[in-house]
Amino acid sequence: MDIDLLKTFLTVARLKSFTLAAKELQLTQPALSKRVKRLENMVDNQLFDRVGNHVVVTEAGQLLQQQAPQIISDIEDTVQHIRDLSGKVSGELHIGTSHYIGLHLLPNYLEQYVDTFQQVDVNIEFIDSELAYERVLSGDLEMALLTFPQQKDPRLAHELIWREQLAIVCHQDYDLAQQHDPLKHLQDYPCILPPAHTFPRELFEVQLENAGVTLGKVKTANYLEVIAKLVACKMGWTLLPTRLLSPPLKSLSSKQLLSARDMGIIYRTNKTLSNASQELVKLLKAV
Repeated sequence: MDIDLLKTFLTVARLKSFTLAAKELQLTQPALSKRVKRLENMVDNQLFDRVGNHVVVTEAGQLLQQQAPQIISDIEDTVQHIRDLSGKVSGELHIGTSHYIGLHLLPNYLEQYVDTFQQVDVNIEFIDSELAYERVLSGDLEMALLTFPQQKDPRLAHELIWREQLAIVCHQDYDLAQQHDPLKHLQDYPCILPPAHTFPRELFEVQLENAGVTLGKVKTANYLEVIAKLVACKMGWTLLPTRLLSPPLKSLSSKQLLSARDMGIIYRTNKTLSNASQELVKLLKAV
């Protein structure tokens, strides 16, 4: 069975939209519809019902949705294991990474990896940490680089690579920074944090709670770099890795107030990594 058909089906099922799935897969909508129709012909069942602008997975589709990730994983694992028997480092390396790691940390290693293993087709997907976590669990991604969650799933290995100090920051001329003891007045000023139910947001909230900080009004923005820009416009205060701390931003907290955040590699414990993935892990852990 063509695993591209299964991946297309899973994307439509996840997004509940042919249009959104075509956009994510970079296909025309007619091409995507042909893939789904071809798969439906193979299993001799309709996989989706259209309801308005959305699609609903049929009973047959639900069964396939449960089984498809394992089918894809088994086929890809078998192909990769056959390639790896030669000992060569080749094939595709498909990893997910958070935007922050992909922009600030991974490039330090990626050029060396690409130069060393030129037979590897590296495919990097920028993705939120919590979604990457789920996709590694489901087998859709072999591994991911992300901020570790507060509660680690025992089905995944967590290899610590980076540990970054966090700081409570605001603009150096912001009213909060002029207070005699700014940390006692944090709840009187808006705080800008990542969206709710994301790994960084959960981490930041735990850090602030442990530091005895009570939040007042909370605003949200998707990426730490965007949050840093908003704080630089005197729109509030936030938590940031010290890597992003530069004028006009000013730290209000000591190193002892907040603990560091852990970031690194995750992969399934019940699966042997491909040669390409093992070499990336070795490179990241060696530095």
